[in-house]
Amino acid sequence: MEYVRLGDSGLKVSRISLGCWIFGSANPQYGKPGKVSPEDSIRIIDRALGLGINFIDNANRYTGGEAEEILGRAIKGRRSEVVVATKVRGRMGPGPNDEGLSRAHIMREVENSLRRLGTDYIDLYQAHSVDWDTPLEETLRAFDDLVTQGKVRYIGCSNFPAWVLTKSLWISDVNKLAKFVSLQPIYSLVSREVEKELQPLCVDQGIGMILYSPLGGGVLTGKYESGTPQGSRGADEPDLLERRLHPFERGLGVLKEIANNLGKTPAQVALNWVIHRPAVSSAIIGASRVEQLEENAGAVGWRLSPDDEKRLDDAFRIPG
Repeated sequence: MEYVRLGDSGLKVSRISLGCWIFGSANPQYGKPGKVSPEDSIRIIDRALGLGINFIDNANRYTGGEAEEILGRAIKGRRSEVVVATKVRGRMGPGPNDEGLSRAHIMREVENSLRRLGTDYIDLYQAHSVDWDTPLEETLRAFDDLVTQGKVRYIGCSNFPAWVLTKSLWISDVNKLAKFVSLQPIYSLVSREVEKELQPLCVDQGIGMILYSPLGGGVLTGKYESGTPQGSRGADEPDLLERRLHPFERGLGVLKEIANNLGKTPAQVALNWVIHRPAVSSAIIGASRVEQLEENAGAVGWRLSPDDEKRLDDAFRIPG
């Protein structure tokens, strides 16, 4: 495994990280439904650590908190080996203050996350998305207090547009508050919107990008070549294929050709391309099987040639 600094911070994370959004119950009262049983989830987490993956991404909202509980069970006795990241923002109850990035919600939810994770600190605590009802300064002061208290080591954000991230960094700077060290955006060969504004901002400000959906919802693995597998994201989200598969048929052909020439899988090549893009620190993999995790870990320890990188860059670029 390869390790790099998370942006300009001193925290070192694995190039491939494990996401927990599919771990746990398929029918949580609140939050994102899961697809993998607790027992299988723990096996996947254990294998990830065995492969040298030290960075595991979670959120209080994943399966209504069960995903955090599963991670806590899996790393019991191994806490120091793991960079634990989780998020706050989504609805976790029926009340008016049971969602958002207010001081009230953050302070309550960090305690809930710490309890579920079975730890007294979170390595990276992230705002899951923008809360348009709460002033940014209120959110950042609450995060700064958590850093001062030692409950959180670093802070980051997810799904922030460039202008909101810029404003957040400015507020932290002028008020001498803890600043976001990372941004979690969607980025892959078939989703490259971040290259317009967010990526240049992250390069300039030393923000580490932690990528979600780096395989385009499975499109870049080649699993949709012979149809749509039952239970796949393409089956659950039909528009995914319209947005990411059909416009890039030529690119997918180039990806497969390069993978065959290198003796790699399309997923490994797609991941290798994206983890070496500017400002990228890590790519999050959502594995439902140990075999998937092992294949994706094979994306590190080597690098595409400049010619192959350019071929992919050109093949997946939409004119205009």
